[in-house]
Amino acid sequence: MPMKSGFRTKTSIREALDIFLGSFSPLDAVETVPLEEADGRVLCEDVTAPRDVPHYDRSAMDGYAVRAEDTFGSSRDAGLFLRVATADRVRRGECKPVHTGSPIPEGADAVVMIENTEASGGMVEVLGQVTPGQNVGMRGEDVAKGQAVFAAGRQLKPSDVGLLASMGLTEIKVYRKPRVMIIPTGEEIVPRGVEPQAGQMNESNGVMNYLYVKRYGGQPSVHGIVVDDREKLAAALREAASFDLIITTGGSSVGRRDLLPEVVSAMGKVLVHGVAIKPGRPVAMGFVEIPDKRTPIVCLPGYPAACAIDSMVFADPAVKKLGHLPPARYRTERAVLSRKIASEAGYRTYTRVSVEAGTATPLRTKGAGILSSVSLADGYVIIPEDVEGREAGEMVEVVYLE
Repeated sequence: MPMKSGFRTKTSIREALDIFLGSFSPLDAVETVPLEEADGRVLCEDVTAPRDVPHYDRSAMDGYAVRAEDTFGSSRDAGLFLRVATADRVRRGECKPVHTGSPIPEGADAVVMIENTEASGGMVEVLGQVTPGQNVGMRGEDVAKGQAVFAAGRQLKPSDVGLLASMGLTEIKVYRKPRVMIIPTGEEIVPRGVEPQAGQMNESNGVMNYLYVKRYGGQPSVHGIVVDDREKLAAALREAASFDLIITTGGSSVGRRDLLPEVVSAMGKVLVHGVAIKPGRPVAMGFVEIPDKRTPIVCLPGYPAACAIDSMVFADPAVKKLGHLPPARYRTERAVLSRKIASEAGYRTYTRVSVEAGTATPLRTKGAGILSSVSLADGYVIIPEDVEGREAGEMVEVVYLE
């Protein structure tokens, strides 16, 4: 594929995502995990309650189990006296001490809270009436045996896991996390821990995307640095094709050393190259193929700020689709813009801002390589393609992507 002097066309973010996400399906692979590891995982099958929760009638309060009708008419001004039962069964005119979670003894149908009683010897004065079922958790009140509890596709949260535990489960069947290989590329990058020379920089996009992928819900691995060489890049992609998704960093534009789109095209297909997003236009998406396996790939720019934003915009939805995960829901906040933001029509612009006391201040709004602006940003003001900038004093929406 000949190198182009520049991007002749630019695809909208929505169209790029539709094309790319439409090229692969969610994974079928499943696994069983202990409940302690189930938070955030996605159920691959419906869950039906194996038993009632609670599995017995239980007291919801510390106090005395009674026959409700024996308390009718009692009050703090006119208490009624009941005998403390010596047998397991509560008979007429009797009561039995219980604590929260105790089984309700046979014959009782309510609990009088301990603060509404006065005990003296073998008698208890009841200072307030109760009705049948009051302060009692009935069998199956929380979950009934055979009840459909959760449907397949639900992403579990801690309270869900607690409910599963209350039903006696110790493990649960979920979709396997997508396995993602991250491949940093470039002649100029050297491993962390190595002192860079002039013209070199320590590799940072790999570890950044490793942590992003964990947040997205994937299981990441990082390949060693691959230099800008067609054969070496192709070898790395063949090795990574056994994974569920490949993410590369660097070499995605149209310069002399930007070889990845050409290598991907030779091994599969580039579906999108060049998207109407700033920073991050040189992102590419497609797939590579080995016998009996097609693996989606996202080629992120090497400039760190562009790499970070493209990862959140394009790699995140890919991981989530593969893993049956719901789309990301980002917190937003309204703020007043402290100074003007310029943007180019036709591009969706992600401007990094700090937020304090309801005021959003743009950080470095130009420069795709300024990673510190991403790190220092509280959030982003996202300017649509059909808008040219935002004016100082304008109320804007800040999106907290991280």
